[in-house]
Amino acid sequence: MQISQLLLAARNALSTSLPSHAIPHLPLTGVFAVNKPPGVTSTTVVDFLQHICQQKRAHPLVKSVLQLDNSKRAKRGLVKIGHGGTLDPLARGVVGMGAGTKKLHDMSGSSKIYIAEGRLGFSSTTLDSTGSLVASAPTDHITKDGLIQALNAFKGEILQTPPLYSALSMDGKRLYDYAREGLPLPRDIPSRKVHIYEIELLSFPDSSTVPDPRLRQYGFSTNNTSNNTDTDSVASATTLPTSSTGFIPKRMIDTSETNPDHVLIPTSPVGLIFHMRVHCSSGTYIRTLIADIAARLGTVGLMTDLLRVEQSGFKLGDKEATLEMSECVDIERVDRAIQAGNRILTRTS
Repeated sequence: MQISQLLLAARNALSTSLPSHAIPHLPLTGVFAVNKPPGVTSTTVVDFLQHICQQKRAHPLVKSVLQLDNSKRAKRGLVKIGHGGTLDPLARGVVGMGAGTKKLHDMSGSSKIYIAEGRLGFSSTTLDSTGSLVASAPTDHITKDGLIQALNAFKGEILQTPPLYSALSMDGKRLYDYAREGLPLPRDIPSRKVHIYEIELLSFPDSSTVPDPRLRQYGFSTNNTSNNTDTDSVASATTLPTSSTGFIPKRMIDTSETNPDHVLIPTSPVGLIFHMRVHCSSGTYIRTLIADIAARLGTVGLMTDLLRVEQSGFKLGDKEATLEMSECVDIERVDRAIQAGNRILTRTS
């Protein structure tokens, strides 16, 4: 058997149930994580990585992974890349990425940890601050203890109805396409079971509450406003490098285009803003969770910021296996992150 055939056999083994530690490292083959910026879709991150690989297809690592792939895609110079679970465009944080591997399926079904910012007193078409304002309600009656009780009521297995503005499909069409085209749904969106393992309040806008220090670490503002201006934060360090790479993103938030009658959510510190940490099962919509918490409190609510801090053992701040977008232009750095990511999967499997 030739060396190339041996490498191909080993590469295919990476997608089987063989333990990861028994498989030699192959170039650009495995899983790592990217800190996705807000306003960018998960698919745009994949497009960006594909763009970098095409730009650097003469690099030995890219050439090697293409040579080991007999697909028509590889013959066109495209590396097999995917993501391990969609993260809302508004949201930022860890998105699992994979090249030449089927292990992403395991990531999409794993539990996740989020830090979320909710604003009570307002509701929107999308259940977050990218949508049009549809309702407002008082919040003066809400206390810190009442909010904590409401959060605790959602611990364990719950039924949740996914939002209309989501990537779920119905009769072959995305739900958000029905919404954007003003079409009625063929039937009601079915509720489904999700699990909230942990949920804790990190901030509440009263003088007696000291915000959790993790909020500043991750770039959340804690002065009762959703505007994020902390230049020292992890989030603000993450940008989409376009000018230096020639990459033109196709999928960015554009509320003016999708909502021609867009009514902006107030940006001044009105309503009640709080932060929470949620450890939940795959398929949980934090936007819906905040709206349901608000309803339990007798008001309305929406999500104004969301950060995924962990997915399948990949953590924000892990400098080995989790990269900023700007770091992905370095193919060798990506390969090292993949090696670190494969070690994480070995420990967690």
